[in-house]
Formats: sequence, structure tokens, C-alpha cells
Amino acid sequence: MSNLFQDQKTGKLVEFINKHDKEFAMVRDAGGNITYVSLEQLVPYDRNKGRLTKIAAPQIAPEPEEQIPNSVVPIEDTRLNLNTAPAEQIAKRLPGVGYATAKRIVELRMSLSGERFANLKQLENIPRVNWEQLIDEDLIFIS
Repeated sequence: MSNLFQDQKTGKLVEFINKHDKEFAMVRDAGGNITYVSLEQLVPYDRNKGRLTKIAAPQIAPEPEEQIPNSVVPIEDTRLNLNTAPAEQIAKRLPGVGYATAKRIVELRMSLSGERFANLKQLENIPRVNWEQLIDEDLIFIS
């Protein structure tokens, strides 16, 4: 069955897009304009036969759901954002960093302008941590 209908009020041929509420339909005219009209106004139309007898409102099968794209960036980033992580999380996730050192990292972060690290070089003010190793192993980042 075609989705082509004739609007009884205007005489225009319209394409049925979707049923909207119980009494209205979303239709597209020849100019591509989308409007809402009463279901009572629509009469089925066939290109070869012309105007047909009135029938019940058409039912369109729902479109299949779009597949989730394969993401380039993994959803679960295993790296630790040092601008948002609390001391407990820093101590648990970074090898060689204890809770006391993690608290010093957070204190340094809070003392900076905007309470954020601007670059990884600022972390060198915290002693006893092998920052080069953590950066090389891609365990930390700042954003």
C-alpha cells in the first residue's frame, strides 16, 4: 500500500509520514513541507487509479533501531584524570603512590589557579613519584 494521500481540504497530494496522537497525522507535501492534518481529511490516493475510497489511518512499521557505532575512543578510559580524582582513588590506582602522597597531589591541585593542573610538568613538584614512568605507561592524564 502506498503512503500517498489526498488532503480533502486543500486537494494537495501528501505523503503520510507518521500518526501523531489519535486524531492527527504528520504529512509531507510535494514541496517538502511537513505539516499536521486531521486523519479525517486524508483520503488514499493511487498514482494510477486516482482517488480511492476512504480507509482507516495507515500503520507504518517502526524503523529498525540504528546500530551503535564502533567507537575510536574506548568508553572505559583506564587512565586516571588527575584534575578530578580524589586522593583515595589516586592512591589506589597509581603504583608507588601512597595515601599521604596522593593527598599532597590533591593539595597541590587545589592551590593552583583554577584548581586544576595545566600540564603534567606541574606534578614534578611532588617528590618520591616516578612521573616519567606513569606518563610513559599512560596511566595518568589531565583535562
